[in-house]
Amino acid sequence: MDVTSFFKAPSGPVSKSNKRKMAAEPSEEALKKLRVEADDDDDADGRGLEDDERFLRGDGLSDKQREILDIVDSVEDAPAAIDLLSLKKLVAKLERSINANEEMRVKYPDEPLKFINSEAELDEDLHNLMGVSAAPELYQKLVSLGTIGSLLELLEHPNTDIMIATIQLLSELTDDDVVAEASEEGEAGMKALVEDLLQNQILEKMVQSFDRLNEFKEGTDDKQGVFNILSVIENLISVDPSVSEKVVSTTTLLVWLLSRIGLKQFDSNRQYASELLSILLQSSRENRLKLASLGGVTALLKAVSAYRKKDPRESDEVEVMENLFDALCSALAEPEVKKVFVAEEGVELMIIILRERKMSRMRALKVLTHAITGEGGDVCSNQFVEALGLKTLFPIFMHKGLRAYKKEYKAHSETEEDEYVVSILASLFKSSSPANRIRLCIKFSENDFEKVERLLELHEQYQARVAAADRQFERDQLEREEAGGYDGEEEVDGEEMRYLNRLDKGLFTLQLVDLVAGYLCTQPSEDQVRSFAASWDIWEILMRPRLGP
Repeated sequence: MDVTSFFKAPSGPVSKSNKRKMAAEPSEEALKKLRVEADDDDDADGRGLEDDERFLRGDGLSDKQREILDIVDSVEDAPAAIDLLSLKKLVAKLERSINANEEMRVKYPDEPLKFINSEAELDEDLHNLMGVSAAPELYQKLVSLGTIGSLLELLEHPNTDIMIATIQLLSELTDDDVVAEASEEGEAGMKALVEDLLQNQILEKMVQSFDRLNEFKEGTDDKQGVFNILSVIENLISVDPSVSEKVVSTTTLLVWLLSRIGLKQFDSNRQYASELLSILLQSSRENRLKLASLGGVTALLKAVSAYRKKDPRESDEVEVMENLFDALCSALAEPEVKKVFVAEEGVELMIIILRERKMSRMRALKVLTHAITGEGGDVCSNQFVEALGLKTLFPIFMHKGLRAYKKEYKAHSETEEDEYVVSILASLFKSSSPANRIRLCIKFSENDFEKVERLLELHEQYQARVAAADRQFERDQLEREEAGGYDGEEEVDGEEMRYLNRLDKGLFTLQLVDLVAGYLCTQPSEDQVRSFAASWDIWEILMRPRLGP
């Protein structure tokens, strides 16, 4: 017997005819046959269902054992804590990758395959450095190693993927959440990082990066790159508010933002652009004037006009709409901007939005409040009256159609609307021309003085709310004293708390209502209104003693 034949490999492949196959789309008969065969196998080897499931998974482990191993694996896979030594290693490796890639690109400028591996390694090192964001106390060392200069040089890398990876890294490092719970050393590290970034002209380089990205091109990360640029700028402003004016004065960011919000297509970058624009205009007169000089008021009016006849389709687009109106309100803090607003027919647009009764109605009231009140509001006040704005405003004041409106827009705030409308009326009395004030008084005398009645109703309504707030505050104060005072480390000023509580319950609206009533009673040219007010004993109502200080 030739025993070697036992150790020889088969002369050919095993016949495939006996191998079980499953069709791509198994029939019911095939599935039934498989189930029968599986049951026969279970009977033959004596395995139970639980054991069978374990072996079918390929590891022979129970669910409990597998859960324990998953916990162990998650601990093993967790990134190691960043310390000074690991930071130096990461930075050194990044510098080597940058130099190697630059060398290969110079040596083989027309052969991408020669330097593609070095760029892949560089991209990996950039992502590895993101772990440093977990240790902001090491940022000062990161600055002293000269890493920031190297990173900003990568913003000009020929490969936009490397540029996008660098921007993402900078976004992670400057995220204000990094220092939300950090130590004082971590906060100092973040300030040092931001200062070094600004000294290395990060603002200019970031804004210039917009030109290299096409966020609408499919199959690229350009859209995410644009988002991260906006994120970096917002992060820098959060750490150092002075960056807000610096980025507007030294770059073309404001021009880019105005162009971006002008695109009708909604996406996350348009949302972020509207938010950043609103932030830039919140507390900077220089930025508001620059907006007006660049035609920004016109751009904002054009953007908000899209919502005069249609509502945003989703919650994120609602945020875009609110950001646009908020930006307009911030800009209207300047008298110079109010003149541009009137010249660009902004008052007329807001009146049209009020007439359409869409979701944007409340925002239009807010814009008109900012336009008419304050310095330079007389221009907007007179334009509002001459554009027949009173005809649109008073139905809102009388709450006509409010029930149907609230049925459609359940989040509508009646108290907020009252505040805006009465604020507009008070400002119209204060800053309109004598002729327009007479027109305003005549509106109050129409329909048997129903608007005066409505004014007194508002007075009693909000006076009752403030009085109820005072009573509740007194009860809470007694309970707090019986319980041993405030829980906080510092004692809270009781009078300040009372005042803030009254404002929250409508004190400001009550004051505006009384101011309008006072204007009505002191207008020398409208004897009818004054005599009607006297017949209602308006002074007795307004001067009625109120609860609380």
